[in-house]
Amino acid sequence: MPNIEQLIVQNDFYHMFQPILGFPEKRILGYEALIRSNSNMNPDLLFQRAMEQNKLFEVDSFSIFEAISAYFGFPGSREHTLLFINIFPSTLVSPLFINLLDSLVEQFGLYRNQIVFEINESIYESLLWKSASFRDAIRLLRELNFLIALDDVGDGTTSFRNILDISPDFIKIDRFFASDLSTSRKKQKVVALFAEYCNDEANLILEGIEKEEDLDTALSLGIKMGQGYLFGKPYRLT
Repeated sequence: MPNIEQLIVQNDFYHMFQPILGFPEKRILGYEALIRSNSNMNPDLLFQRAMEQNKLFEVDSFSIFEAISAYFGFPGSREHTLLFINIFPSTLVSPLFINLLDSLVEQFGLYRNQIVFEINESIYESLLWKSASFRDAIRLLRELNFLIALDDVGDGTTSFRNILDISPDFIKIDRFFASDLSTSRKKQKVVALFAEYCNDEANLILEGIEKEEDLDTALSLGIKMGQGYLFGKPYRLT
Protein backbone atom coordinates (compact mmCIF):
# COMPACT_ATOMS: atom_id res chain seq x y z
CA MET A 1 0.00 0.00 0.00
CA PRO A 2 1.50 3.38 -1.00
CA ASN A 3 2.31 5.82 1.78
CA ILE A 4 0.24 8.92 1.00
CA GLU A 5 2.32 11.28 3.12
CA GLN A 6 5.46 10.15 1.32
CA LEU A 7 3.81 10.74 -2.06
CA ILE A 8 2.95 14.29 -0.98
CA VAL A 9 6.53 14.94 0.17
CA GLN A 10 7.83 13.57 -3.13
CA ASN A 11 5.45 15.87 -5.02
CA ASP A 12 4.09 12.83 -6.83
CA PHE A 13 0.92 14.60 -7.97
CA TYR A 14 0.05 16.87 -10.85
CA HIS A 15 -3.14 18.08 -12.56
CA MET A 16 -4.83 17.67 -15.89
CA PHE A 17 -7.33 20.31 -17.00
CA GLN A 18 -10.52 19.68 -18.97
CA PRO A 19 -12.40 22.55 -20.64
CA ILE A 20 -15.96 23.56 -19.77
CA LEU A 21 -17.79 25.30 -22.60
CA GLY A 22 -20.67 27.71 -22.95
CA PHE A 23 -23.28 27.21 -25.66
CA PRO A 24 -24.21 27.81 -28.39
CA GLU A 25 -20.90 29.59 -29.13
CA LYS A 26 -18.82 26.70 -27.69
CA ARG A 27 -16.74 29.29 -25.87
CA ILE A 28 -14.40 28.07 -23.13
CA LEU A 29 -15.71 29.35 -19.79
CA GLY A 30 -13.33 27.47 -17.53
CA TYR A 31 -11.51 24.24 -16.74
CA GLU A 32 -11.87 21.47 -14.20
CA ALA A 33 -8.66 20.45 -12.42
CA LEU A 34 -8.23 16.67 -12.18
CA ILE A 35 -5.52 15.28 -9.92
CA ARG A 36 -3.17 12.62 -11.28
CA SER A 37 -0.23 10.66 -9.87
CA ASN A 38 3.19 10.10 -11.44
CA SER A 39 2.97 6.58 -10.00
CA ASN A 40 -0.13 6.03 -12.18
CA MET A 41 -2.39 5.48 -9.19
CA ASN A 42 -6.07 5.72 -10.09
CA PRO A 43 -7.53 8.94 -8.56
CA ASP A 44 -10.35 7.01 -6.85
CA LEU A 45 -7.81 4.63 -5.34
CA LEU A 46 -5.64 7.58 -4.31
CA PHE A 47 -8.44 9.16 -2.29
CA GLN A 48 -9.49 5.79 -0.88
CA ARG A 49 -5.95 5.19 0.39
CA ALA A 50 -5.78 8.75 1.74
CA MET A 51 -8.99 8.13 3.65
CA GLU A 52 -7.69 4.84 5.05
CA GLN A 53 -4.47 6.53 6.21
CA ASN A 54 -6.31 9.54 7.64
CA LYS A 55 -4.60 11.83 5.12
CA LEU A 56 -7.57 12.97 3.05
CA PHE A 57 -7.40 16.56 4.28
CA GLU A 58 -3.69 16.72 3.42
CA VAL A 59 -4.22 15.35 -0.09
CA ASP A 60 -7.23 17.58 -0.71
CA SER A 61 -5.40 20.69 0.51
CA PHE A 62 -2.29 19.85 -1.50
CA SER A 63 -4.41 19.29 -4.60
CA ILE A 64 -6.23 22.60 -4.20
CA PHE A 65 -3.05 24.64 -3.86
CA GLU A 66 -1.24 22.84 -6.66
CA ALA A 67 -4.19 23.19 -9.05
CA ILE A 68 -4.55 26.92 -8.42
CA SER A 69 -0.80 27.50 -8.72
CA ALA A 70 -0.58 25.57 -11.99
CA TYR A 71 -3.66 27.19 -13.51
CA PHE A 72 -3.19 30.85 -12.69
CA GLY A 73 0.59 30.66 -12.90
CA PHE A 74 0.54 29.36 -16.45
CA PRO A 75 1.95 31.76 -19.08
CA GLY A 76 -0.82 33.15 -21.21
CA SER A 77 -2.92 33.73 -18.11
CA ARG A 78 -6.37 32.41 -17.33
CA GLU A 79 -7.60 35.77 -16.10
CA HIS A 80 -11.06 35.53 -17.60
CA THR A 81 -11.90 31.86 -17.07
CA LEU A 82 -13.09 29.80 -14.12
CA LEU A 83 -11.19 27.05 -12.32
CA PHE A 84 -13.27 24.17 -10.94
CA ILE A 85 -11.57 22.30 -8.08
CA ASN A 86 -12.91 19.24 -6.27
CA ILE A 87 -13.18 19.34 -2.50
CA PHE A 88 -14.39 16.73 -0.02
CA PRO A 89 -17.05 17.48 2.61
CA SER A 90 -14.60 16.29 5.30
CA THR A 91 -12.21 19.04 4.22
CA LEU A 92 -14.96 21.62 4.56
CA VAL A 93 -15.84 20.53 8.10
CA SER A 94 -12.24 20.13 9.27
CA PRO A 95 -11.09 22.48 12.07
CA LEU A 96 -8.13 23.25 9.79
CA PHE A 97 -10.34 24.47 6.94
CA ILE A 98 -10.27 28.07 8.18
CA ASN A 99 -6.46 28.01 8.03
CA LEU A 100 -6.65 26.61 4.50
CA LEU A 101 -8.93 29.45 3.46
CA ASP A 102 -6.69 32.06 5.06
CA SER A 103 -3.74 30.75 3.06
CA LEU A 104 -5.76 30.68 -0.15
CA VAL A 105 -6.90 34.26 0.29
CA GLU A 106 -3.36 35.39 1.12
CA GLN A 107 -1.78 33.70 -1.91
CA PHE A 108 -4.57 33.76 -4.50
CA GLY A 109 -6.99 36.40 -3.29
CA LEU A 110 -7.11 38.13 -6.68
CA TYR A 111 -8.70 35.02 -8.23
CA ARG A 112 -11.37 34.29 -5.62
CA ASN A 113 -14.32 35.02 -7.90
CA GLN A 114 -12.86 32.66 -10.52
CA ILE A 115 -12.36 29.67 -8.22
CA VAL A 116 -15.24 27.19 -8.07
CA PHE A 117 -15.20 24.55 -5.35
CA GLU A 118 -16.90 21.36 -6.58
CA ILE A 119 -18.21 19.48 -3.58
CA ASN A 120 -17.31 15.82 -4.00
CA GLU A 121 -20.14 13.35 -3.44
CA SER A 122 -18.38 10.70 -1.40
CA ILE A 123 -20.90 8.15 -0.11
CA TYR A 124 -18.73 7.81 2.99
CA GLU A 125 -19.26 11.46 3.87
CA SER A 126 -22.94 11.93 3.06
CA LEU A 127 -23.90 12.65 6.68
CA LEU A 128 -21.47 15.57 6.83
CA TRP A 129 -23.74 17.58 4.52
CA LYS A 130 -26.22 17.92 7.39
CA SER A 131 -23.71 19.22 9.93
CA ALA A 132 -23.49 22.78 11.22
CA SER A 133 -19.78 22.85 10.35
CA PHE A 134 -20.60 22.09 6.72
CA ARG A 135 -23.15 24.90 6.53
CA ASP A 136 -20.70 27.29 8.20
CA ALA A 137 -18.03 26.40 5.63
CA ILE A 138 -20.42 27.09 2.75
CA ARG A 139 -21.35 30.42 4.28
CA LEU A 140 -17.69 31.35 4.71
CA LEU A 141 -16.85 30.47 1.11
CA ARG A 142 -19.62 32.76 -0.05
CA GLU A 143 -18.51 35.59 2.21
CA LEU A 144 -15.03 35.34 0.70
CA ASN A 145 -16.47 35.42 -2.86
CA PHE A 146 -15.52 31.88 -3.81
CA LEU A 147 -18.01 30.01 -6.01
CA ILE A 148 -19.69 26.67 -5.25
CA ALA A 149 -20.66 23.74 -7.47
CA LEU A 150 -22.41 20.46 -6.75
CA ASP A 151 -20.75 17.62 -8.66
CA ASP A 152 -22.22 14.46 -10.24
CA VAL A 153 -25.79 15.45 -9.40
CA GLY A 154 -28.13 12.58 -10.15
CA ASP A 155 -25.64 9.84 -9.33
CA GLY A 156 -24.27 10.52 -5.87
CA THR A 157 -25.50 11.63 -2.48
CA THR A 158 -26.80 15.05 -3.47
CA SER A 159 -30.51 15.36 -2.76
CA PHE A 160 -32.91 18.02 -3.92
CA ARG A 161 -32.86 19.28 -0.35
CA ASN A 162 -29.09 19.80 -0.56
CA ILE A 163 -29.57 21.74 -3.78
CA LEU A 164 -32.17 23.97 -2.14
CA ASP A 165 -30.18 24.41 1.09
CA ILE A 166 -26.86 25.23 -0.56
CA SER A 167 -28.13 27.19 -3.58
CA PRO A 168 -24.96 26.45 -5.56
CA ASP A 169 -23.64 28.70 -8.30
CA PHE A 170 -23.22 25.65 -10.54
CA ILE A 171 -24.95 22.27 -10.77
CA LYS A 172 -23.08 19.58 -12.69
CA ILE A 173 -25.29 16.77 -13.97
CA ASP A 174 -23.62 13.37 -13.93
CA ARG A 175 -22.28 12.00 -17.23
CA PHE A 176 -24.83 9.18 -17.10
CA PHE A 177 -27.47 11.57 -18.40
CA ALA A 178 -25.36 12.72 -21.36
CA SER A 179 -24.69 9.19 -22.58
CA ASP A 180 -27.18 8.38 -25.38
CA LEU A 181 -29.28 11.36 -24.36
CA SER A 182 -30.54 11.67 -27.94
CA THR A 183 -32.30 8.30 -27.75
CA SER A 184 -33.53 8.24 -24.15
CA ARG A 185 -36.82 10.00 -23.45
CA LYS A 186 -36.41 9.37 -19.72
CA LYS A 187 -33.03 11.06 -19.60
CA GLN A 188 -34.37 13.93 -21.69
CA LYS A 189 -37.16 14.50 -19.18
CA VAL A 190 -34.71 14.63 -16.27
CA VAL A 191 -32.30 16.97 -18.07
CA ALA A 192 -35.18 19.23 -19.11
CA LEU A 193 -36.38 19.33 -15.50
CA PHE A 194 -32.95 20.45 -14.28
CA ALA A 195 -32.66 22.98 -17.09
CA GLU A 196 -36.00 24.53 -16.15
CA TYR A 197 -35.10 24.72 -12.46
CA CYS A 198 -31.65 26.17 -13.11
CA ASN A 199 -32.90 28.77 -15.57
CA ASP A 200 -32.85 31.43 -12.86
CA GLU A 201 -31.36 29.51 -9.92
CA ALA A 202 -27.93 28.23 -10.99
CA ASN A 203 -25.63 27.57 -13.93
CA LEU A 204 -26.25 24.05 -15.21
CA ILE A 205 -23.38 21.98 -16.64
CA LEU A 206 -23.92 18.64 -18.38
CA GLU A 207 -20.88 16.39 -17.93
CA GLY A 208 -19.65 13.61 -20.18
CA ILE A 209 -20.84 14.84 -23.59
CA GLU A 210 -19.14 12.68 -26.22
CA LYS A 211 -21.45 12.66 -29.26
CA GLU A 212 -22.72 15.46 -31.49
CA GLU A 213 -26.25 14.05 -31.44
CA ASP A 214 -26.29 14.11 -27.65
CA LEU A 215 -25.04 17.70 -27.70
CA ASP A 216 -27.78 18.69 -30.14
CA THR A 217 -30.39 17.12 -27.88
CA ALA A 218 -28.92 18.81 -24.81
CA LEU A 219 -29.09 22.19 -26.52
CA SER A 220 -32.72 21.61 -27.46
CA LEU A 221 -33.47 20.89 -23.79
CA GLY A 222 -31.95 24.15 -22.60
CA ILE A 223 -28.41 23.11 -21.63
CA LYS A 224 -26.10 26.13 -21.83
CA MET A 225 -22.85 24.70 -20.46
CA GLY A 226 -21.13 21.38 -21.00
CA GLN A 227 -18.04 19.27 -20.52
CA GLY A 228 -16.80 16.09 -22.18
CA TYR A 229 -14.48 14.42 -24.66
CA LEU A 230 -16.42 15.95 -27.55
CA PHE A 231 -14.83 19.29 -26.64
CA GLY A 232 -11.50 18.11 -25.31
CA LYS A 233 -9.85 15.50 -23.14
CA PRO A 234 -8.05 16.54 -19.94
CA TYR A 235 -4.53 17.75 -20.65
CA ARG A 236 -1.52 18.98 -18.73
CA LEU A 237 -0.54 22.64 -18.94
CA THR A 238 2.93 22.91 -20.45
